Amino acid sequence: MNVGIIGCGAISNQYMIGLNKNKKVLQVLACADLDSKKSELFSKEHNISKFSVDELLENNDIDLIINLTPPSSHFEISLKSLENGKHVFSEKPISLSIEEGKELFSSMKRNNVYLFAAPDTYLGPAFKKGVEILNSNKIGQIISGSASFVSHGVEGWHPNPEFYYKKGGGPLFDMGPYYLTALVKLLGPVTQVVSYSEKNFNKRKVENAEVKYKEINVEIDTHYLALLKFKSGVVVDFHVSFDIWKPYDPKLEIYGENTSLKLADPNNYDGEISMFNKETYQWENIYSSKDSENNYYRGLGVVEMVNSIKQNNITEEELFLPFHVLDIMCTLESYDLNGNWANINQQF
Repeated sequence: MNVGIIGCGAISNQYMIGLNKNKKVLQVLACADLDSKKSELFSKEHNISKFSVDELLENNDIDLIINLTPPSSHFEISLKSLENGKHVFSEKPISLSIEEGKELFSSMKRNNVYLFAAPDTYLGPAFKKGVEILNSNKIGQIISGSASFVSHGVEGWHPNPEFYYKKGGGPLFDMGPYYLTALVKLLGPVTQVVSYSEKNFNKRKVENAEVKYKEINVEIDTHYLALLKFKSGVVVDFHVSFDIWKPYDPKLEIYGENTSLKLADPNNYDGEISMFNKETYQWENIYSSKDSENNYYRGLGVVEMVNSIKQNNITEEELFLPFHVLDIMCTLESYDLNGNWANINQQF
């Protein structure tokens, strides 16, 4: 399958590392970017053709578009790609509103093409092992869970941190998809949420010396605390923030009637899994994978998508997953029910 990349920023090179390992499955033929200098550099570095965005979207030799543009452009680029009869793999989030998501879903169905999205870290060995342990019933009936990623933002290291503090950025839409996708894959669909959010800093000081601007106006909430109720009845607490100085580590834990399980960070393909030993009253490491650099990589989801299309075995779960995660995030973002449960309406 022939692939074109739109968006030639920092993450595009990470994708190419993995995609180049799978040339028997797909071939990256071309790239485009609104910044012609970026696409020119990227095309030369990877020996591929360079087009304008519109030229690439209208190119009949391209079967699939990888959308690596900033979040504010995801919807427009993905919709144009679908309307041109091309499959799409989009970086997260797939769009910034439920209304946009509905339009993408409708276009996908109407044009008989597919739209998948990051994250794809659940394809890595650590997550698969976590699913295996849960399915073994070692922890017993699931009672509850906890997921969190908190930090003090990206302005200390990112080469262009400004868009993280505009709509479509922030901890909910940037980091939330990793943890929400993992939870849905583990526990099934979310039916209701309760949420609290706020913006603790109106301005952010840019500490990366390579960035020309030194201050960012924060336009979105950057601190979320929520409860997620799943179809099974399990309730999980969910916490994402760019307002907190780094804690011990990110967290994804599932609590069962027999014991508790600490899963690997879903932001990565590999990691460690620990289980609580009731006899010693200690957490014990039961699994560790440290091979993602060689075998697991950005773009693994693209390879999986292409293989599924070729084999005609795409499941409804795969198809709805990024749209359901969008539904959850948008409901959390707009929550204003003063402590009452808000329904996830399964609108796609």
